[in-house]
Amino acid sequence: MTVTSEATAEPLTAAPALAAVEVTKGFPHRRRGFQRVLGETSFSIREGEFVTIIGPSGSGKSTLLKLLAGLEAPDSGRVELAGEPVTAPSRRLGVVFQQHVLLPWLTAKQNVLFALEAHGGSDRSASERERLAEHWLELVQLSDAKDLKPGQLSGGMQQRVGIARAFALESEVLLMDEPLGALDALTRHTLQLQLLKLSEQEKRTFVLVTHDVDEALLLSDRILVLSQGPEAAVLKDVKVPFPRPRDRDAVESSSDYLALRRELLGLLTSGS
Repeated sequence: MTVTSEATAEPLTAAPALAAVEVTKGFPHRRRGFQRVLGETSFSIREGEFVTIIGPSGSGKSTLLKLLAGLEAPDSGRVELAGEPVTAPSRRLGVVFQQHVLLPWLTAKQNVLFALEAHGGSDRSASERERLAEHWLELVQLSDAKDLKPGQLSGGMQQRVGIARAFALESEVLLMDEPLGALDALTRHTLQLQLLKLSEQEKRTFVLVTHDVDEALLLSDRILVLSQGPEAAVLKDVKVPFPRPRDRDAVESSSDYLALRRELLGLLTSGS
């Protein structure tokens, strides 16, 4: 099955910040030999947009994010960053995973510094890298924990280190694969507000994969809903109308919020 977008908020332009152009992806399957996870899929994301990808389980959300990040190659079609093909991971595309992937023998600050040094560290002096690491740890409220190792931090604090590390690389596009999915409800609530504040302060392009409709509505400018797999694709492109800066209580009490929430849940339930 190949599904095209029912409503595309923005047409493909000559050089959007990030674009998927007729991408497909499949993997070997134990019984079927080969299973195409993503059918032909196209969309574009403007510079400075916050776009969230949601979809039923098995719809290829994480696979799509890996294609956008250059961590996987599409079977056909292409991914473009500012009009240039994405063929491998790069510093221009920052990634935050659901698991923070911190080095356990390094402190929080050293984990951020390690990423800076590994990705073009020679472009900056040691003092500049130190300043950047401390700046981003402060913004995620971890200044007091900067000298602690991951084993001394809670799960939410560890994920904040991962977020600070990704922001510190100053990537043009920040790709996030359910970064808050493994957290308890209270920690997730707090980090959603921190991520909202950071995304509104930082004029970068954001792509978030989540299974949480409320999270998507709070954070996003647009929501791409994937159809049910196999051969999933963009079922609908939904514009989120809430002005920025956003207040969670104001957003969640809006009649538009409740209507969009029902629509999104309906799309996820039907999946086609």
